[in-house]
Amino acid sequence: MQRIVKVEKIIFGGNGLARLPNGKIVFIPYVLPEEILQIRIKKDYGDYVEAEVEKILEASPYRREAPCIYYGTCGGCQLQHVIYPLQIEIKKEMLFDVFKRLGWKEEIPLERVVPSSKEFYYRNRLRFHVENENFKMGFVKRKTHEVLKIEKCLLGEEILNKVLSQLYETPSWIKLSYYSKRVKIETSPEENKVTLIFWTILKPQKEDLEGMLKIKELKAIFYWMKGRRPDGPFPEDSSYGGRRVFKNIDEILYYVQPGVFVQANWEINCAIMETLRSWDLSFEKVLDLHAGMGNFLFPFVLKREAKKLLGVDTDLRAIEDGLYTAEKAKLNGRLDLRNMSAIEALYSAVKEGEEFDLVLLDPPRGGCKELMRLLPEVAKKYIIYISCDAPTLVRDLLILKNLNYQLIKLCLFDMFPQTYHFEVVALLEKKD
Repeated sequence: MQRIVKVEKIIFGGNGLARLPNGKIVFIPYVLPEEILQIRIKKDYGDYVEAEVEKILEASPYRREAPCIYYGTCGGCQLQHVIYPLQIEIKKEMLFDVFKRLGWKEEIPLERVVPSSKEFYYRNRLRFHVENENFKMGFVKRKTHEVLKIEKCLLGEEILNKVLSQLYETPSWIKLSYYSKRVKIETSPEENKVTLIFWTILKPQKEDLEGMLKIKELKAIFYWMKGRRPDGPFPEDSSYGGRRVFKNIDEILYYVQPGVFVQANWEINCAIMETLRSWDLSFEKVLDLHAGMGNFLFPFVLKREAKKLLGVDTDLRAIEDGLYTAEKAKLNGRLDLRNMSAIEALYSAVKEGEEFDLVLLDPPRGGCKELMRLLPEVAKKYIIYISCDAPTLVRDLLILKNLNYQLIKLCLFDMFPQTYHFEVVALLEKKD
């Protein structure tokens, strides 16, 4: 039986939402609002069904041909069929929809929406699964565990794709890939070079590493077998110990070891820094509970009234990089970076009776619900919450609202064009 539906909207996750004649909700990928479709039901979950497009009866004028040859098979992108300006509007509506769906009753103080100047070739890192038997590097296919061979990713910076294509032709890497599970290539933008790190079950021979270094764009190679840190760099005299080099909005150079987290879209990362700066908040003491290598803490270092800046993170290598960056920038003593968890830092502050004017939260996708019990005792004035997952952000904002914090400002940054993902920054102020 043919089923014809009209798409109402695109929801968080990238699927279109429509309704069957009986009112049951249906989710359909790779569609646009207002499109009329003939669909095929794939799976019925009782309360809703999943479907695929059999035929587009009325296409949206904002639909385009996806430029990537892997689109629809690769699980990485969901919005390449949508012209970029509409992607921004869709993400804005997704954000509002998440607030509404999770029960937010107050006004949503969205201050700005910041698009990426690059809708393609913006990612400064790509990580591939490696399949040994038939030698392929790639991403997981949509809704499977099968690896799709990728020879060019349109989201990765051009230099990364240049290295990827050469890896497929490099005998040393073809040999090493047989023992490898994953490989990650990352740019060092201030040097116009690439670092490479791979996970292996067998120690590579020196001549194979040297063979890979014939790829002239490679600055350094690392490999990881076990333990807290990888072996490397190769060559041993790689600049800055093989670290990647980035420049922030104050011309401070960040030095980051391969594998340590850096925001994928550096231009948008700097736009977030500029926004935080533009708010011109008054504070003397700052606590960053997910500091990494100090990404969002360093822009506050030059603020004169900031007398204490403490950043904590469980990644020891990230903390090492932050301290290395501070030393290189001659900022020793201006900030304190410690290898400890967010909950440990809060417990320590509560125990010592210490409060901070500003607390920064930049958690992984799971959010930071576990921190909420202690936050009110430590964050006495402002909280800045930076999130890559809107549902967990709104969940945590609802908790903070009940803990007497008011949502003052909200900004959406398109960190990840062509995907349904985006970054949101929220400013909260504690009520008197």
